[in-house]
Amino acid sequence: MPDRSRYHHGALRDALVDAGEALARAEGLEGVTVRRIAAACGVSAAAVYRHFPSGDHLIAAVAQRAREIMARDMFARLDAAADKPPIDRLREVGESYIALALAEPRLFSLVSMPMTTPPDRPDDPNAADLVRDIVLELEPPGAVDEQRVASRMMLAQASAHGLAVILRDFVPDAGARAMLIAGVLDRVGVGLEA
Repeated sequence: MPDRSRYHHGALRDALVDAGEALARAEGLEGVTVRRIAAACGVSAAAVYRHFPSGDHLIAAVAQRAREIMARDMFARLDAAADKPPIDRLREVGESYIALALAEPRLFSLVSMPMTTPPDRPDDPNAADLVRDIVLELEPPGAVDEQRVASRMMLAQASAHGLAVILRDFVPDAGARAMLIAGVLDRVGVGLEA
């Protein structure tokens, strides 16, 4: 059983999110419950509510951690592709999203979970802001059409998410996955540039 004394001065809050992340990686969304997270930290479920206003807020914090893990990989890929055109950088973002879904399918179940509570750190960069920034680069100078930007963002995000789920659930072969990722993202790129 964990040493409860290590949770003084707010360390329990971080430990709860850490435990939720570990449960998510091992079991997916189904394993991420207040009772299981509290037990993993060696505290009562009541102790959770000293740090989170509700169980939903704790689960949302774990989901936010999963999104941050995804965003870190996206930003790392973009740093390596900084000199590439916007459409190629957007492809990097899509490939990163799909890679997380395939490498960490249980953790990914939290990434795609609807956000029911505001993130703890709303100013942190997130994947949607990242996609929007790149899509804005595809707009003609001085003529941003918000409807077109929203449509392009939806096309990029829906394509990456849909492909990730289909590959994860129905295409076990790595070679077939690679071929589909390349083909679909190529087509999406053509559509986004049109």
